[in-house]
Amino acid sequence: MLKALYVLTIAVALATLVPVSLAFTPLGPEIGGSPELGVYDNAQSNIMDARGDAVAVYQKNGTEAIPQVRDYHDILGASVIKRGEAFFFTIDLAGNPNSNQEYETIYRWHVITTSQITNREQLYTIMFPNFAPGSSNSTTQGWYFAVFDNTANTFTVSPTKITDMPEDRIQFSVQGLFIGNPAKFAYWVDVLVRLNATLGEPDYLMDYAP
Repeated sequence: MLKALYVLTIAVALATLVPVSLAFTPLGPEIGGSPELGVYDNAQSNIMDARGDAVAVYQKNGTEAIPQVRDYHDILGASVIKRGEAFFFTIDLAGNPNSNQEYETIYRWHVITTSQITNREQLYTIMFPNFAPGSSNSTTQGWYFAVFDNTANTFTVSPTKITDMPEDRIQFSVQGLFIGNPAKFAYWVDVLVRLNATLGEPDYLMDYAP
């Protein structure tokens, strides 16, 4: 499947209290017109992705410099398990995400649940931006974590600086209350690159799963 089939769906800009480069756009893989998603159903869930299939796909109109595809852009799989009141989200990578060079790289979980209050579909984006040393965001370096409620258009966790990731994956625990305490949800993951500190969707999609 060509990565170009990965279709833009929503554009959301983050609050001005954080760098504008943290603005993001939830994306969804579409295959034959219907999405293929992972499903967590009150038990550990895993999805897989091929090694070596990362490719820079431009997400805007016009032309722009093409970032080099690195091993840490290549998603190998993802998993989620709940322990106590927290979900442990993992994205397995072909390289070390702490070795990010030149640009802002953003790893994201997209979680689709049913609201326990409205009984309607609810979308959350769990995001982990990494700002490389010497990137256009020279005053904002390292890792950040945030959870955005796309349905309510608000943060449940404001962007917060965190420590480095493990050498071969993105891994972080998220309290269930920040994503509506679901017993079941659908999900997909992706990694994108932003070339400059600009508003709107990141410039390039590099990989996604499933």
